[in-house]
Amino acid sequence: MGCMSSKSVEVISSFDVVITPDLQPPPTEEEPETSSDHIFIGTDDATETVKIPNELDEYSTLKPHNPINVCENREKYAKFFENWSPILQSDEDSDAISTAGNNSEEAQHKLTMEDIDKRAREAPAERADSFDNLKDYLLDGLSGHEEEEKLSVRAIIVWLGEQDLNDWTDVPPSRDSPKGFLALLAQKISLFVTFFTVLCREFGLKCVKVRGVSKAGDYQPGEEVESSKYGDTWAAVFVNRRWQIVHPYWVCKSLVGRNAGGWIKLEENGKTIGRKEKESVGVLKKAFKEYYIFPDPKEFKYWCHPADEKWQLTKNPVKRNEFSRMPYIFPTFFGMGLKLISANTCLLTSDTGECLIEIKAPLKNANTLDLWYELYLKEGTGNSDEENMMLQAENIPKLVAMIRCGDVWRFMMNLPIKGTFKLCCYGGPHKSPLSRIAEFRIDNHAPQKNCKILPFNPGRVGFGPGPAAIAAKFFTPSHSDGQIPIQMNTKLEISFTVVKSVIEKRSIVALLHKNDMEPEELDRHAEVEIKQETRMILIRTDVPSEGEYALTIHSCMKEERAYPSRWYAHNGVNVCNYLLTTMVKQHERANQRIARKKLQDALSSIDVGRNFWSSFDVLSQAIEKCMKEKINENDNDIVSAKTKVDLLKLKNDARDAKLRNHYHVTLRTLRRLKSSEYAPICAMEISELEKILKKLEDERDNLRD
Repeated sequence: MGCMSSKSVEVISSFDVVITPDLQPPPTEEEPETSSDHIFIGTDDATETVKIPNELDEYSTLKPHNPINVCENREKYAKFFENWSPILQSDEDSDAISTAGNNSEEAQHKLTMEDIDKRAREAPAERADSFDNLKDYLLDGLSGHEEEEKLSVRAIIVWLGEQDLNDWTDVPPSRDSPKGFLALLAQKISLFVTFFTVLCREFGLKCVKVRGVSKAGDYQPGEEVESSKYGDTWAAVFVNRRWQIVHPYWVCKSLVGRNAGGWIKLEENGKTIGRKEKESVGVLKKAFKEYYIFPDPKEFKYWCHPADEKWQLTKNPVKRNEFSRMPYIFPTFFGMGLKLISANTCLLTSDTGECLIEIKAPLKNANTLDLWYELYLKEGTGNSDEENMMLQAENIPKLVAMIRCGDVWRFMMNLPIKGTFKLCCYGGPHKSPLSRIAEFRIDNHAPQKNCKILPFNPGRVGFGPGPAAIAAKFFTPSHSDGQIPIQMNTKLEISFTVVKSVIEKRSIVALLHKNDMEPEELDRHAEVEIKQETRMILIRTDVPSEGEYALTIHSCMKEERAYPSRWYAHNGVNVCNYLLTTMVKQHERANQRIARKKLQDALSSIDVGRNFWSSFDVLSQAIEKCMKEKINENDNDIVSAKTKVDLLKLKNDARDAKLRNHYHVTLRTLRRLKSSEYAPICAMEISELEKILKKLEDERDNLRD
């Protein structure tokens, strides 16, 4: 793979297109910006003057030998957690949500989380005069509640996070009352977690202060996490008969506008930058982050490492040196159900100038997600002349290609100089702001030889079918992998299934791009055929010389008059892009080629009908054979086969439901079809089942009468 172009992030290629004044394209839609550039976690920098025991003797029998899983199968049940991008609270505003519970016996077991939050945020200042006074207010109505302990912890931390410490600077500091403790915090002579621990114990909850280190504040991926620099303290609370983690400072406080200095930003939003980053310590703000209340210990271990390993609360505790090398990933990573499938570390090395990072999403989320990245170079880690060159954006080829295949993203880096690089990855729902999901450090010991500029900048669409294709109603791609090996003068055919309206109302254009060739020379090497009877879009292309090409596919409204292909591309939507390369050769053993051929044969013979399930078994066996022959499960043929079969299974279920003519079977099948991403191309089946269901409902009603 070559290096990507340093040109525009817009949808069209880096080549100029001549457009007459009356045919100027509309303004291109700006890429949604990342959001968590502005919200970071830090560490409490106060000096601790209040001495309390980390653990109490009465806890000695409550051993942390019962690790929990917040979610047994995060990949299967992954969803975007509610505070996807935490909203910063102003010092004046609060998040009042619903009506608080009253004091009646009837309401005691009806208090909800929203009630608790609202009451805690609206607590009168005088309630902080004593611990008993505050306890009576915050925990009113919780006695006997099935979630009494959890809601009690939440009431404490919501109240604590709501306090503006500037309101307590004139109060004498003391550990004898909540307001005295708030004064201690305001003067930075006690830790946030200390007050949280005291409140828990005063309110009858068992709470431990856990000392250790964390990857927060000034931490950069790949650094040794030493106690002297990254010391931190959090809490464990005994809730529902087991110890659970709470990091009160991280729940309620965030750094806004923080920026680490000492780096040169090379790429951002698909553009080459070449800019030194100015250091900024940021401003501390309230930003309630739900995740750090009872996080899954198996996830929390990526950020915090206790001095006493028992407080990891996991079956397989890690050592401090292991912790330093563990991937530097964020709650959003787990919230989306992502998994790192390349090297399980935040510190990568390269002796060739090449580096690969692979991230996998659960199938449930994969086609709803966008991933993106930023690339940095550490100042002073390379040759000074080369670093100065990298400060000139016009000298920098794009160094990262983001290629997806089904539910896997590959970040392929080509690094032209020695030095320490940092890749920051972002993710989020399609067309929404993106949040940080992971950071990696790459120590590159040798520049890549013959680094070539890639012919097209795909922006957030990337290379390979994804949410942009789904949004444009392009389904079941024949090639799920965004990188396709190709041979000179050999025809490549790529196909999609589309909905009827795409064929009727849209013009589909495919363009080929290469750096050392004019667009006019390449236009005859890409063509589109539309098969109305099967609703198929076929893109055929060939490459006239060795090298790397970009194939871009665009969709736009049909016009009454004909315009050049590249005009349509300017005025249309970038549906999908592919990186075609003659430089990647497929070297397979004979057994692998045989297994792949059997898979292709099985796929071509499967269709909706009475023999579907027998054909499906043959296909499943062919896939298993490919896996047995060490063909990667993310291989294009395997991913594309699974995609096509998912659609055929839905259509076959619809056929069976029509034949059975049974109310509940029809209802279940109809729901499954409507909730599927393939619903647009199952419109006919959905319509037929809706008619059958209406008829069956009428028959049921007549029987009741």
